Amino acid sequence: TSSSHNGAGGGSSSNVEMTKVFALRTCSSLLQQAPEQEAYLLSILVNKLGDPMKKIAAAAGHELRQILKHHPLMKLVIAREVQQLSYRPQLSPRALYNCIIFLNQLQLEKEEDDKKDNDNGDDDDDDDDGNDSDENIKTKQQVKKSTSLPASLINTYFRLFEVAVQQHKNSKNKNGIHQTTNSNDNAMKSRLLSAILTGVNRAHPYLPKKDQQMEQHIDTLYRIVHTSSPATCTQALMLLFHLAVGSETQNRSNYNNSNKASGANDKVSKARQDRFYRALYSTLGGSGTTSLVASGKHLTLYFNLLYKAMKYE
Repeated sequence: TSSSHNGAGGGSSSNVEMTKVFALRTCSSLLQQAPEQEAYLLSILVNKLGDPMKKIAAAAGHELRQILKHHPLMKLVIAREVQQLSYRPQLSPRALYNCIIFLNQLQLEKEEDDKKDNDNGDDDDDDDDGNDSDENIKTKQQVKKSTSLPASLINTYFRLFEVAVQQHKNSKNKNGIHQTTNSNDNAMKSRLLSAILTGVNRAHPYLPKKDQQMEQHIDTLYRIVHTSSPATCTQALMLLFHLAVGSETQNRSNYNNSNKASGANDKVSKARQDRFYRALYSTLGGSGTTSLVASGKHLTLYFNLLYKAMKYE
């Protein structure tokens, strides 16, 4: 099989489109049926997400999804490999967009650990003390401390956003000259930001309780609201609504039943909601923000969000 691996790797570097597609299919079948040199084969497939030819990049994404159908337990490994590709400093915007789209399409699942811990907390602890060995206890502690896939994806999305913002500042202020950007570059930047926020919105509902701390990303989201295009701004406001208002409404029944909510928590949640509503209402009018409600495909999402926000205020 080693000769097949070398042949597949050489073919994927060819400029002939059909040869590349055949090589990708060969790598995928080898990885599914005889996973020898798994890391090498996976790197070939993932690297082709950044191929300049659209058909080759699409074929690479398709083969990776086929692998996930046959081996769903490889989801974390493949996601990590795609994340590493997206971190490369000289990656083209098109390749980065392909990476984000692939990560957005991953099927996520809600972890059951928190539910089991709440239902059987004391019983599980007693069983662990009586039956589990030291190695099993260490393994469970490592699993609990490890970051979940949704949390890892969200961290990746915000990291990529910060890199995109920094690159935009560098290109804008290089040599003290304000450089005019191409319309195609602006369109790709808007698509990147929209894809990033779409991924965040998709991954956030699947966050386990241990990874639901997103305070470090709040300022980044508000920066998107005030500086990005209308469609991207709407995506950011949708996520901020879930963080500032949606989480509070979900826990409102628990607060009413216990009647023991601390004053500090009330102040924090009130300040978070006030900041969200100020940002939301500022998009209704004013200099530089009137285009948000003027026209565009985002209007349905925007007015739906506005209705929900006003309903809960």
